[in-house]
Amino acid sequence: MQLTVPGEADERKLMLEQAVDAVKAGDKQSYEIIIKQFERQMYTYCFYILKNHTETEDAVQEIFIRAYANLHRYSSRTSFSAWLYKLAYHHLINLKHKKGRWLRLIEHYKDQQRQEQLPLPDSITQKLLIHLTIEERHILLLKAVEQYTFEEIGGIMGIGTATVRKKYERLRKKLIERAGQQGARVHGTISEANKTF
Repeated sequence: MQLTVPGEADERKLMLEQAVDAVKAGDKQSYEIIIKQFERQMYTYCFYILKNHTETEDAVQEIFIRAYANLHRYSSRTSFSAWLYKLAYHHLINLKHKKGRWLRLIEHYKDQQRQEQLPLPDSITQKLLIHLTIEERHILLLKAVEQYTFEEIGGIMGIGTATVRKKYERLRKKLIERAGQQGARVHGTISEANKTF
């Protein structure tokens, strides 16, 4: 999460909304503004779910293509960021379902993943994330990294706010327990109760 100067977030949001309106009006070049704004965040989000650089690059490209094709469905009643993450979430879920159909292929990717280490701050973090389900990773990334509210996460994932809150609390306890078993200290957003619901 980048720190912003007061007013900078509003300025960015306005620039983004103007770019969306321009693309909807037929200015294809303005879509580059949208891509530049979200490319890095989208890559990080997808990589933590897919854990493979090539698949992540393909997924990010496909998400931006789908967002462009469906931009007419976007309404400024919700934030563009939440709309894009919802689209990404559903795309990643579909990818995971397709992968689940070919168990041998999954085993092959697991072998590759052992060779390609995740660029995480330390191996303890990596070990902790391995124990989370795909749904739990989505919730963790959207809450702790992207700092969405439980209501926004519910909208992105298509589940109720109370359900998201319960799932987040369960995964938080799961991570704290795992960290304790590994003799690690958990600090920051996860260890705190995150009571700003």
